[in-house]
Amino acid sequence: MQLPPKQTPTESSTNSSFCASTLARICRFPFHLITKITQKLLGPVKRIPRRSQNRSPTCTFKIIWISALLVGEILIFYYAMRKCSWPYNPHWNTSLADPFRIALIADPQIIDSYSYGRTGILQRVSEIYPDMYMRKNWINLQNIFDPDAIIFLGDLMDGGREWDDDKWEDEFFRYRHLFLPKKPTRTPIYYLVGNHDIGFGDNVILRAYERFRKVFGKTNYNVVLGNHSIVVVDTVILSGSNESLKEEGINLIKRLENDSSNNLPRILMTHVPLYRPPNTDCGPLRQNGHYINQGAGYQYQNLVTESLSNFILNSINPILVFSGDDHDYCEIRHERESEVIEVSVNSFSFAMGVKRPGFLLLSLYNPMNSSTSLDGIKNNQSTFAYTQCLLPNQIRIYLWYGVLVITTLSCIFSHTFVKIRRSTEMLPVWLRYQQKRRWILFNLQFWKTAGKDVISIAFVALVTYLICWIWFLVG
Repeated sequence: MQLPPKQTPTESSTNSSFCASTLARICRFPFHLITKITQKLLGPVKRIPRRSQNRSPTCTFKIIWISALLVGEILIFYYAMRKCSWPYNPHWNTSLADPFRIALIADPQIIDSYSYGRTGILQRVSEIYPDMYMRKNWINLQNIFDPDAIIFLGDLMDGGREWDDDKWEDEFFRYRHLFLPKKPTRTPIYYLVGNHDIGFGDNVILRAYERFRKVFGKTNYNVVLGNHSIVVVDTVILSGSNESLKEEGINLIKRLENDSSNNLPRILMTHVPLYRPPNTDCGPLRQNGHYINQGAGYQYQNLVTESLSNFILNSINPILVFSGDDHDYCEIRHERESEVIEVSVNSFSFAMGVKRPGFLLLSLYNPMNSSTSLDGIKNNQSTFAYTQCLLPNQIRIYLWYGVLVITTLSCIFSHTFVKIRRSTEMLPVWLRYQQKRRWILFNLQFWKTAGKDVISIAFVALVTYLICWIWFLVG
């Protein structure tokens, strides 16, 4: 019997090493498999930074511009209105009657070629943007607050006293289109005359005065709203010396003075603020300065004279006075037997020198015809409540747009510069050496690429802007 050959020590060690390596491979296989799978999954993630460096910011800026314009042209105006609400006195018993609600608008003073003496495209821009601003707020005011009545406190047009009849007709058509009432049969609109409509005092333009009365009605009248007597006095005419023109206003004031049958609380409406002592503080809500002092110039006077003011207050004996003309908010108290509050209302236009234009909401509550006693009403002053409503700062919105334009151009140009520079570095050495001799900014490809992106963003922004305008034009 032949025995198998005996293995040498070298062959034995070789077999042992093979078995050990095989066993090691078997043990490492799960870990190796997991590593391969992880590498496959993480491969795209590792490539993302490289791709993101080449990705254009155009799409991002399109989204930013759409959002910015929707906010700046629609939402911010809606939000400003929603921050305001009808004033309310907790002593009012609304189970007896609902308050009568009036919106007061002062000095829309629509811009025309008289305002700044501009011509051409600059004049059109000066007209369009203030008009669009007031149009947006006018529509929101009617939709959100739905007032029972609206009163314009004068200065409807900026150059109303300056124009001939044909030009005035054009501006009047523009005004009517701008302040088109949503519910003309339900919501009455009342008007005061301003110095920009007809002139002031002895310098009143008779033709302008006649055509204002023809279109807007009398400039002195008394109307009952919410069981309150609303007395409109033409202080523009009364500040002059023409007795025939003043007759209507004087007769109204004297009639109210001698009328003992009408005990309704009276609210006075005047375009020019009444007299007050110099440096009388206007309160914390005023934006420019602290007071309205007497001053006069071409076709204007800051305050009614002291004698005329006393005559009006003593004869009418109002519980409250509203005025315009100053363009900024002012609230004072006339010291009399019973203190009388006077409020000058902000201009409705952002082109009148105030950062935050505005209007005023007035609630009247006097259910005198109710058979039930009026709990909580102890004097006339508790029959009204008012609040100032501020509108958006349009100049600040335009500044935001300017910053966004600069940011957009900077990012697009920077990205294009880096992109072209990186592509240049990938060229062969001999070609790259020639390319470096020219600045990238002088490269036609740079301007084509950047211009294409900028035009693409501008087109989307323009379409969004037009949609926002159409939204209010057809509203």
